[in-house]
Amino acid sequence: MAKKPIEIDCEEVWRQISNYLDDEVDPGLHATMASHFKDCAHCSAILDGARNVVKLVGDGRAFEIPARASQTFYKKLNDHLADRQRKRR
Repeated sequence: MAKKPIEIDCEEVWRQISNYLDDEVDPGLHATMASHFKDCAHCSAILDGARNVVKLVGDGRAFEIPARASQTFYKKLNDHLADRQRKRR
């Protein structure tokens, strides 16, 4: 009997996406995440965005992001995650 991969939620995918891109997750988690990306358009878009960032930074023409933009990004991300947590309760 074939085993169905264990489900993974979007928040865990976001936590592991860098490790996934660096191929630093175990084969089971890699397969679970790959399956999740096939079914979740939002996480798939985040994966594509993360790959683009890695490509931009890795090509030697990286640019410095202004501190204010970085702070705004992290605030929005943290607010989004906190909102998701509140909705789960």
